Amino acid sequence: MNPPSSAATPLASRLSYAQCWEDPTVLLEALSPAPGSNVLSIASAGDNSIALALAGARVVAIDLSQPQLAITELKLAGWRLDYHSYLVLLGLEPGNPLAQYRALRPHLSRACRAFFDEHHDKLRAGLLDSGRFERYLALFRRRVLPLVHGRRTIHALLEPMPAARRPAFYRERWDTWRWRAMFRFFFSRALMARLGRSPEQFAQVQGAVADRIMGRARQVLSRGGVEQNPFIQWILLGSYRDLRNSHPYLSPRGHRGLREAASRVHLLHAPIEEHLATCSHAAYDAFNLSNIGEYMSAGAFESLYRAILAAAAPGARLAYWNLLVPRACPERFQDRVLAHHERCSRLLARDRVPFYGAFRLEIAQ
Repeated sequence: MNPPSSAATPLASRLSYAQCWEDPTVLLEALSPAPGSNVLSIASAGDNSIALALAGARVVAIDLSQPQLAITELKLAGWRLDYHSYLVLLGLEPGNPLAQYRALRPHLSRACRAFFDEHHDKLRAGLLDSGRFERYLALFRRRVLPLVHGRRTIHALLEPMPAARRPAFYRERWDTWRWRAMFRFFFSRALMARLGRSPEQFAQVQGAVADRIMGRARQVLSRGGVEQNPFIQWILLGSYRDLRNSHPYLSPRGHRGLREAASRVHLLHAPIEEHLATCSHAAYDAFNLSNIGEYMSAGAFESLYRAILAAAAPGARLAYWNLLVPRACPERFQDRVLAHHERCSRLLARDRVPFYGAFRLEIAQ
């Protein structure tokens, strides 16, 4: 969820995201990375780049923000800790995360050490809750949600129930006038730009913001599986009930695979456009583009798309999300890619993140 160079100046020096708010199950199914395949991945908080590496891909995790690369590096370095200590480092178990960081510090790059040496507060507060966006969600969880629903209703939403009952529960118990009013206020463009994201991230957005996000939240909360949805759990509780059902690297199995995965990840601090200009033809078999098109004009996105196709191997898969700005393969390149519209609709219907309006999967021909 980090922008390209054209919108990045205010964002390049801060930790915007401590977690990736894009569903790794959707990404992995869409890209289906073969062992040894080469993937270019927007790093963001590292979770999905790590998921691709755990699946066997060789990943270039690229970002303009050094703090985003620092948190990615620290997560990867956690293979040197036992599993419990790793969860302490991430803020998922009680303990001393600074002690775990100090154990890893000699193995980290200078840039990573520099960032976390100056930001012990992010470790003390819980690493996975330390990004600007996560702090915004914490404000919603602690200050706004209690004004809307009591603990009994919140926990009732997260209890197992037949999928057929979900729409009625949402309509009759959750979707109150107070929920709608507070949601529209808290997820308005003005408040999100001020506290959760940045004005630059809304430069290409037209029309109402809160209503579109609320519509997506309604879809996710009205269908089966809410009780197992880790993203909803974090938004409402600030924790995960089952780490095996969250990001792959957080499970015991994922942690055991981190050592090999880390050897397959190359962190790159650069604008994606500049990197692609240096790539040879057929350099990449897949692209995890996050929602990078959100922050570009249509013309800039077309230029980026041209550069991606120049670096794409035949059959390379491009995966990305739309949040508030509609972006898809530009018209002039549509004869060079195959777009899987029906499959994308099915994947979005299973996407556990309650934010995105569209998911794109396009295959270079």
